[in-house]
Amino acid sequence: SPLLPFSPSLHPAMNTAPLVILLGLMLGLSGCSVHSQLQKAPYTHYQDDALAIQEAREAWLVLSSPKRSREWPEARKKYNACIRKLASHLKQANRNGGMDEAMLQSLPFVIEKSPYARDSNPWHYEAIFMSDEVDSTYRLRETVTVEGMGIPLAGLAPEGISRPHANMLRDNGNVHTLTAILDFDRMVDGKPTLRTLPRLMNEHIFIGRHKVRQPLAANFSVPIALFWKLSDADGTELLGAFRPKKAISTMGLYFSEPYDPKKIPVLFTHGLMSGPATFANLTNRLLVDPVIRENYQFWFFGYPSGLAWTIPAGRQRAALAELMQEYNPGGVSREMNNIVMVGHSMGGLITRFNTSTKPWILMKGLFELPPETFESMTASNWKEALTPLHCDDHTLEQLHNNFIFNPARGVTRIVYMATPHRGSTFADNWIGRLGQRLIDLPSDVLEEATRIATLSRGMFLLNPLQLKDELTSIRQLSPHSSLVKHMSELRCAPSVPVHSIIGDRGKNNTPYSSDGIVKYSSSHLDWSVSEKIVPSGHSVQDDPAAAVELRRILREHLVNVKGKKVLEETEANAAVPVWQTNPARPVILKRP
Repeated sequence: SPLLPFSPSLHPAMNTAPLVILLGLMLGLSGCSVHSQLQKAPYTHYQDDALAIQEAREAWLVLSSPKRSREWPEARKKYNACIRKLASHLKQANRNGGMDEAMLQSLPFVIEKSPYARDSNPWHYEAIFMSDEVDSTYRLRETVTVEGMGIPLAGLAPEGISRPHANMLRDNGNVHTLTAILDFDRMVDGKPTLRTLPRLMNEHIFIGRHKVRQPLAANFSVPIALFWKLSDADGTELLGAFRPKKAISTMGLYFSEPYDPKKIPVLFTHGLMSGPATFANLTNRLLVDPVIRENYQFWFFGYPSGLAWTIPAGRQRAALAELMQEYNPGGVSREMNNIVMVGHSMGGLITRFNTSTKPWILMKGLFELPPETFESMTASNWKEALTPLHCDDHTLEQLHNNFIFNPARGVTRIVYMATPHRGSTFADNWIGRLGQRLIDLPSDVLEEATRIATLSRGMFLLNPLQLKDELTSIRQLSPHSSLVKHMSELRCAPSVPVHSIIGDRGKNNTPYSSDGIVKYSSSHLDWSVSEKIVPSGHSVQDDPAAAVELRRILREHLVNVKGKKVLEETEANAAVPVWQTNPARPVILKRP
């Protein structure tokens, strides 16, 4: 399958001829190593390439002429067919052992030597796949494309290059959404330049003397499918829920595309027995909207959901702090100062906790101290407030790390999806109780929690097995959990708008409804600025109505951050997307 093959031995530091391999890496060269020992076969397509380039040039002249706009659709087809022909020849050459410098120099076109990866450390791709060779149905129900100039690609970045952070994953590279074009405005020694453009950073290309705007072709679904197929976090949902210590290495932030300083981050956090790929369909549907594509970038926080949610919450805070230090050290980035956080189910509790102005309120259920102690506590006087507990320094440090912190910096909007703010009775039924027993917590988590628990109240302190049950994520979702009982007291800053998207299984009986796991009475917030009920079970993130609602929220957020003019300009210049429901015929979507 084209989804699987790539050479993990490739690395940007390897010493090769000046990117001779970009040719081999380019356009799909599913997994062929640069160090291939195959004997190089002669490149026999020079004449065919020259003819294809001549046809592409004629089409380019039509596309760069405003007076010939009626001819553009046919010219675009011819132009793209020519690039596809070049791609096919390059792919064949790579399979025959690659190309040496002499072959490269003799080609009737030049290959651009630097891919357009926008990150702190630019890299070269390990492999680039042609979109029409990759199965776009992996985890996705639709294929989202845009018709335009060029051929869509998916570029696999090398491992361990783009994430030099302790709390961001470094074990698999990003998969970039690319488009290949043959650029006749960039001639080198009389030859056009074959380029790969990062499609989510370039909606259009301006060509010719008149700088005619032409949309770039795109397939937004293939990179999503490929990213989650190759990701170490994929397929770890049950492992992370019931054997969290085996999946703890996958905890951290995932970037499916390189960081773009011009785009607002949207951070997604998944729930119990789930993983970051649970948002694949949602993000795929959001990319239908050019306003979203041009103004937002998607981040995903993954974690073993068998852990008590306060633990991954701490890792998420650390990851956000690292990102702020790198991408917004002066605190002046408009985009980084307007992050949108989206939490599904237990991920919503993590989001609520990390954006709370007084997260230490949750300690009310853990310690025998007057409630007013926590009401008057601040991030500066917390040590004095906890003096009656007679904690040692190590325990104080752990309490500070877990419960005493300022709200996540830069977050200015929150979206909750099927979030059990008041818990779920699912955690108390026989399935939940069985799940608690199956969860195998890491030993260091149990050890640290035991130290804190000896200061707490509750009969479970006397029974180590019961203590283990109390610390599992399932138990902490119970309405009777000490943490959930005080969750209703946590609030974000009044200036941060909150939205709710809630499922009702299509029964339309709100407020008596449920999504099958969480009752409406638990998901509902009196103080949310909007609430959308969708005809879905607990997996509301997979319902198209949820995608439409989140698109509305993100557009509203964009107007508040950048003004209405940005939205209007993007709409006016956008190409019409095609949303193809697998395996039905393409359907043109209406603009919002």
